[in-house]
Amino acid sequence: MTWIQEAPSNKGTIIKSMSINNDAMEAVANLNAKTTFGSSALTRIQEEAIATTVAAANHCRY
Repeated sequence: MTWIQEAPSNKGTIIKSMSINNDAMEAVANLNAKTTFGSSALTRIQEEAIATTVAAANHCRY
């Protein structure tokens, strides 16, 4: 949305959309990182491969 001013951030597009509230953006980014990667016996490469496969199967553009 061009009428919303985003603050500079190295976060992904979805999380960066919350950049006007930095505390909320960081909290969501941390939650995403903790739940998506790092809390299983799988390697990061295996987790990324699963995420990519699921996104492709769901026709996700992100």
